[in-house]
Amino acid sequence: MDFSNPFSSSKGLSGSKMLDSLKESVGLKEKEQSLLGDLEDSISLTKMQRLYGFGICLGIGILLSLLSTMFLFPVPRVKKFATCYTLGNLLSIGCTCFLMGPWKQIKNMFKGHRLAATVVYLCSIGFTLYAALKLNNLALTLIFLLVQICALVWYCMTYVPFGQRMLKSCVGRCIGDFGDDW
Repeated sequence: MDFSNPFSSSKGLSGSKMLDSLKESVGLKEKEQSLLGDLEDSISLTKMQRLYGFGICLGIGILLSLLSTMFLFPVPRVKKFATCYTLGNLLSIGCTCFLMGPWKQIKNMFKGHRLAATVVYLCSIGFTLYAALKLNNLALTLIFLLVQICALVWYCMTYVPFGQRMLKSCVGRCIGDFGDDW
């Protein structure tokens, strides 16, 4: 199954693939067994199932991120907060695997212009969890959480044409305006 474009209208196989598929179905040719091939054969989602998966995964991710704030009040429970928020964040970003497939998503995350944003984002997730689970330090957890949010926004802007430039300009204007008031 091709995960590269779930919205393409062509469902047919190429000539040689069709002939191989026909030979396999009548028993003239034995099907090649591979782990990746078995995985791809077992995962066959329709366009609508992909959209539902995307929506549900994104919805649960956002819900977990929002509900995680309940662990901050009235008594901060840092471990539960950081775990719930980070899981929601990972679900939110992982929902695109339903649209483009997991391997293409991973390849896109580590392309040259997204590499720095991806590495900072993944490291900030690790540091957030370390500060919460190992150190149990609320202030440090919130600092790394802020870095995590900024890295996620920066990463998302790599998908918008000129998104990072617009974000730099907007932040520069806000900081410039903020600096003028002081």
